[in-house]
Amino acid sequence: MAFVACGAAGAADAGFSDRLTGDWKGVRTRLFEAGITFNVESAHYYQGLLSGSGDKDFEYAGRLDALIDLDTSKLGLWQGGLIRTHTEYRYGDLSPNLGGALLATNAGLILPTGKHEEVVVTSIHVAQRLGDRVNVLLGRINALDLLAADPFFGGGGRSRFLNLALSAPPSGVTPAVIMGAIVTVRSSPVAWTFMVFDPDDRTNDYWPDQFFGNGVNVSVSANYTGEMFGSASSLTVTGTYSTKDGANLAELLLPPDLQTGQRDHSWYLGVQFGHYLYESSRGGGGWGIFLKAAMSDGNPNPFQGSLMGGVGGEAPFASRPKDTFGLGYFYVDFSDDLQSSLNPLVAFHDERGVEAFYNYAVRDWFVVTADLQYVNPALGAADDAFIAGMRATIRF
Repeated sequence: MAFVACGAAGAADAGFSDRLTGDWKGVRTRLFEAGITFNVESAHYYQGLLSGSGDKDFEYAGRLDALIDLDTSKLGLWQGGLIRTHTEYRYGDLSPNLGGALLATNAGLILPTGKHEEVVVTSIHVAQRLGDRVNVLLGRINALDLLAADPFFGGGGRSRFLNLALSAPPSGVTPAVIMGAIVTVRSSPVAWTFMVFDPDDRTNDYWPDQFFGNGVNVSVSANYTGEMFGSASSLTVTGTYSTKDGANLAELLLPPDLQTGQRDHSWYLGVQFGHYLYESSRGGGGWGIFLKAAMSDGNPNPFQGSLMGGVGGEAPFASRPKDTFGLGYFYVDFSDDLQSSLNPLVAFHDERGVEAFYNYAVRDWFVVTADLQYVNPALGAADDAFIAGMRATIRF
């Protein structure tokens, strides 16, 4: 579950041909050999409603992501370490929630949380290798970066699905930016990941005064990798427990009498499965099916249950080896207690939808995406929404 740098070693060997600005006349390679990897990615979105509730105008927005890795061994500091940073900036007029959807229809424009058009450093942490089997992450960690190595989910709206439910399935207990420690123990056939982190979102708190002041979150994941029917498969089970108290959703009152009681602690359990139906002859890729199911206490966790699944990966066309695609379905069951509290005044139910995308690799550094979504919004007053969009991603 550790963040994977964007192909640093391979890019250096190929003269950084997968970057628009190339090797900077050898400067980039020399920096890499000295222990400094610098990557910048720009994503541009043009998206709007074909039908549904709300403004039908198509709007533009974008984001910038800068990722810098410092190899402590090459820098002469200590062995086996990486200092990692991720800086983000988003801008533009496009709404991240089109058609009245509660879950963002464009995850790239809702994360990082906080103010629009503000530079945010979402990761500043140390990744330390201990022997051949153990890795430790310590510090400020962008939770989406933990999905970087997943072949189906992840991408943060920048490279795969746009809808939050498929790009970063919400758990209700893991904030966008966490502060704490992650330990991964690689073994065969099961790898273990242990996490201890502050339960509050630390996107805008670089030096929090109340670190662990509202409780602690503990998470354990077991990941099995092997073969099924002759192809690579994986199964991950994740459990998270939070001691943070939350609002009692069964006692929620709307304005002008907005108040609620407190509910102790929260938990989450998720199961994720992936299986390649076709494995690329180049190794390490292909296309296949994926499925994720989750459940929680439902109060104070607003996400009582969820189901996401579909097919995706490398495009099955020999002439387009660098294209990728995805077709996914999602269903999010919001807390029954929350729905009961709101339904007398606000029609509120579960949210579901379908998304399809195709990434067309114009160049190694330039990818254009066509995306189409159908969403049945949780707000009952909102009509079913059909959302179309384009994305262009450039790696500098």
